Amino acid sequence: MSIQQQRTKKIYQVILEITGNGDITFQPGDVGAKLRAADQPLEAWEIRGEFSTLEREGLITCNEQSGAWGLVQDTAKRRASC
Repeated sequence: MSIQQQRTKKIYQVILEITGNGDITFQPGDVGAKLRAADQPLEAWEIRGEFSTLEREGLITCNEQSGAWGLVQDTAKRRASC
């Protein structure tokens, strides 16, 4: 697994943690705060870049009006059924 793939996977795992705690939406800063707390900081531009990758993969989506990010509905349903 490449470094890029590992970073994407790490960001997605943090998103799953955030949304697993009942938060429906998240921001890059939420992910950044969790990574800093785990002593694994990333720059904001790196996190935002990973959001674009995850969006292209159909895992997360951005609400253009609010700017908040969320899991794609199908992804959220699949995770809830696991």
